[in-house]
Amino acid sequence: MSSEKLKKISNVLSAVSIGLLLIALLFGFSFIKVGVQNLVAIDNVNIDLESSADSRKKIEGKLVSANTQISQVSYFVDDKEYTADLQVYTDEYKVGDTLDVYISIDEPTNVNNIRVPQLFISYYGKVGKMMLKIGIIIVGVCCTVGIILLIIARSMRKKIGSAE
Repeated sequence: MSSEKLKKISNVLSAVSIGLLLIALLFGFSFIKVGVQNLVAIDNVNIDLESSADSRKKIEGKLVSANTQISQVSYFVDDKEYTADLQVYTDEYKVGDTLDVYISIDEPTNVNNIRVPQLFISYYGKVGKMMLKIGIIIVGVCCTVGIILLIIARSMRKKIGSAE
């Protein structure tokens, strides 16, 4: 093979390797960042409950329905049932399961001001772990292939240099 063709192949391999390393940097680490943020959100749920302990009361509630977008939780205050739609889903709990519901002491009937930490912790944990895995796979594969291609391109350039 001529040295001109080897130079072109070497340049293509270098460009592809740099592209893969950029993909790892941009996308892989973005997934890892989102994964870590979701796992940190678990602590934020607990911090929220601790910081609002004086203004919230824990009562028992039930998971009424759940689909991929909304989980409905019902609870009773003064013998009256209330239902809250939460924009969180988890397959860890089934319809009818008992959950801890934290209601506002000042507004116990305000369904927009309740906390159901079990659902959020389950959701954030699963999403966080999944995003971390995807990010690690992207970084691992792209970096490995990118570095291998870069090494091949450099060795091709050395051969071209020694042949001339």
